[in-house]
Amino acid sequence: MQSSSSSHLPSVGRSLGILIGALALLWTWQQFPSWYALGHDDATAVQRLQSYWFQPLLLGVVLALANLGVLRWSTLPLALPSSPGSLLDPPRWQQNLVFWACVAFHVASLLGLLLLGSGWVNAEQLWATTRPTLS
Repeated sequence: MQSSSSSHLPSVGRSLGILIGALALLWTWQQFPSWYALGHDDATAVQRLQSYWFQPLLLGVVLALANLGVLRWSTLPLALPSSPGSLLDPPRWQQNLVFWACVAFHVASLLGLLLLGSGWVNAEQLWATTRPTLS
């Protein structure tokens, strides 16, 4: 039988897995038009897909959903104490490392959304180096 304090501890591995999953989702989302272009010769269809796929609104929605998922299932379980007595427990370096990695993800994506929303950066500039050249 487990003690009550160990049964409510957040799982560092689960939180790290959620963060890595969100990053993998964003990377896959960014790569999809390039993968599509490799298998199709229709340049206009590829350009239409890229113009739709990289529009700022869609980028904002994808980043916001990834942010909410990481916040709900990764950052908050690590940040909130499982019980008032757990605040006196010694800090665990793995938990702190994953927590601060999640915070860095939130700050970077929020900064990206602010730059995108303010017009300082547009989606075409963000993905210009990753798109395949169409001949």
